[in-house]
Amino acid sequence: MGAILKALAVVALSVLASMGGDAPPPTAAFSMSAANPAVHTPVQFTDGYPGEWASWFWDFGDGASSTSRDPVHAYSYPGNYAVTLTVTTAVGSATASRLVTVTASDTLRLMSSHPFDITLSATDPRTGTTGQGQVLSQNDIYGIFSIPAITSNAGNPEVIIKMVDATGIGQSYWVFYGALTDLSYTLVVKEAATGLTKTYNDAKIGTTVCGKFDTSGFGSSSSTIEPAGWSAVASPSRAAAGASNTLRLLSAHPFDITLSATDPRTGGTGQGQVIGQNDIYGIFSIPAITSNASNPEVIVKMVDASGIGQNYWVFYAALTDLNYTLAVQEASTGTTKSYNDAKVGTTVCGKFDTSGFAAGSSPTPTPTPPSSTVRVVNVAQGGTTTFRDSVSGTSSTTVRVGDTVQWKFLYDMHSATSGTCKDVGGYYDNGGCTADGTFDSGVLSAGATYSWKATSPGSYAYYCQVHGSMMTGSVTVSP
Repeated sequence: MGAILKALAVVALSVLASMGGDAPPPTAAFSMSAANPAVHTPVQFTDGYPGEWASWFWDFGDGASSTSRDPVHAYSYPGNYAVTLTVTTAVGSATASRLVTVTASDTLRLMSSHPFDITLSATDPRTGTTGQGQVLSQNDIYGIFSIPAITSNAGNPEVIIKMVDATGIGQSYWVFYGALTDLSYTLVVKEAATGLTKTYNDAKIGTTVCGKFDTSGFGSSSSTIEPAGWSAVASPSRAAAGASNTLRLLSAHPFDITLSATDPRTGGTGQGQVIGQNDIYGIFSIPAITSNASNPEVIVKMVDASGIGQNYWVFYAALTDLNYTLAVQEASTGTTKSYNDAKVGTTVCGKFDTSGFAAGSSPTPTPTPPSSTVRVVNVAQGGTTTFRDSVSGTSSTTVRVGDTVQWKFLYDMHSATSGTCKDVGGYYDNGGCTADGTFDSGVLSAGATYSWKATSPGSYAYYCQVHGSMMTGSVTVSP
């Protein structure tokens, strides 16, 4: 195949030669959307030759080639590949080459000039299922992980991470991350040159999923600075030709999304610009404020939940401390919902609206669909007065609407009775415990079980009628 493509390039050269003229010799240069991509990540190769009358021959180093001016290519195996571009005109040819490192599908490599390798591991707090993150999309400063081992959807964005080279302002390398998931996860960021590793965990405040920023740098210094100016730190880039301010998602039932932002420090304003998308998610930069059209600031995901009797869900997360408003418009009806940046103190958070897309509906806080998992809570495991959740290992249980909590009575006489106790650690029936009628097993002996199916979201405290406030637990139910 390579020989055929080269022959075509020769034919193109003969056509160009017939044009003659006094054109200068060609130059060759190219850029890549991901400098060191993960396996199976589509990479956009962009030619840098300013002229039009030329032919192009790309050798991707893995046996594949192309004669397109700006081809897209994905690598099937990790390794080091020499990419070569040959630009040919009527007066000659020029060649540019670059060595590309392709990582495994679970490893995100950012900052090619000073590389960092990033991996993600996740756990579903409801089922205890674990899985590794898979690189879904990336460029040289940010990447997105899906978690298909848990979600069964390799195209579903779950966590986005960005790195900024702040050496130009006397700092080091900064890490920013946000999430579109309520899964528990751990990010491991390793500096390739030194092997220095930092670990970051998911940040939740109640049911709100938050992102975090580490501006302490990756050197020996542990000092931190406020992220006031970090949106403009990365080297500026020109807006892509035809860049849009409107993000369209869910082509089968389209929604148009726009973003407007304000810098709370200067009062400067700007519109979001779409820098990447597929059919279920997109990313905005805000170049009017940050002067960087390729710097990701806000990611938006939409899910069609009509297959489970729901409607259309909106999820968003941010890698910015700018104030912003998202407007999401249902194309078929014109119905529009607006969402604002969510901050808890200095922590930047994302939000989920699973209320559906009917006018006047109110947001609900979690993205997860109904399910039918049975969660076991062992009664008196490891101690006479303990409730022990089989996943969390504590007296706290987290499930979804549609799940069933099953208490297994292992020892002595106990109950699982919804309600609250005024005191803590009271002796047997002391503690001022009052049942609220949501569920009640009654007093059961060893060997018995009691099940309760969660039908409504909320937080449910419970206690043992025999042991009162000595023996309490809780069940948190998300939609």
